[in-house]
Amino acid sequence: MYIRYLEYLRRVVEHGSFAAAAQAVGVSQPAISHGIRQLQRHFASPLLVRSGRRSMPTELALRVASDGMALTERMDALVAATPHRSAASVLRVGLTPSAALVCGPALYSAWCQGRARRRLELSTADEGHLLAGLKRHGYDMVVSPRPRGFNPRGLTCQALYQLQPVVYARKAHPLSKARTLADLQGAAWVSVGPSVRGPVDVLTEAFAVRRMTPPCVAVSCPDYASMLNLMSHSDLLGVVPHPVLLTGDARQLLVPLRLREALPLYEMWVFQVAGSRQPVRQVVQQLSQALAVLAPGS
Repeated sequence: MYIRYLEYLRRVVEHGSFAAAAQAVGVSQPAISHGIRQLQRHFASPLLVRSGRRSMPTELALRVASDGMALTERMDALVAATPHRSAASVLRVGLTPSAALVCGPALYSAWCQGRARRRLELSTADEGHLLAGLKRHGYDMVVSPRPRGFNPRGLTCQALYQLQPVVYARKAHPLSKARTLADLQGAAWVSVGPSVRGPVDVLTEAFAVRRMTPPCVAVSCPDYASMLNLMSHSDLLGVVPHPVLLTGDARQLLVPLRLREALPLYEMWVFQVAGSRQPVRQVVQQLSQALAVLAPGS
């Protein structure tokens, strides 16, 4: 993941702005900003300084970008020299954490049901990492949000379903009766991360359009199970993009906040390499049919 962030830094150094770097890489500008922030956390000195509208690299940034480029080239050479394992009986699917829970049963039914020799390999990561992996043929297909400004060159994509994110809290939470986003200012949040564009960013967007202070994300979790468990035993608030993610004790311990302002909808997409093998295309079609019943708020 940090190799990708190093690539983002190199592009910012080359092009002088986050917007131009995003266009060069084929991701959204928020993705570039997120990656640079993650890199900056590891250095006491700044990587970039503002000069008018340009982001000027410091000497440290130039060294990091140069070393990162050399590392990327070595990794690419290693991948190229390693025999690619591809078996017709294996379907490799990359998904964001919420998509893995929503789509897992449908993927199993479409690929494995009644076919004992087939195997399904599911991997989760943020959408930027997944789509980069798909372009390198590390996956047969990817299910994730489509980052803003993403260039799907070489890929085919179609919308699968929409998500209606909802804020949840434990039943005894002091803010469980809150009715507006303004009531939640100053609260601490937990998220599943990292993410280029997902529920927490939808929440940030909802605060931003109302000119509110951005929400404070105190904890980042690797998956929804750990996030929901933490929410159930603390005063942390969280965004749950789909009710299917509420499992086990979370169904009894957590409640949705009945806010007057709905959080923005966002779509989940399925991506595959153009010209992918026929069985993969068939799975995409069956997955789309199985998830067609999913509607916002369902």
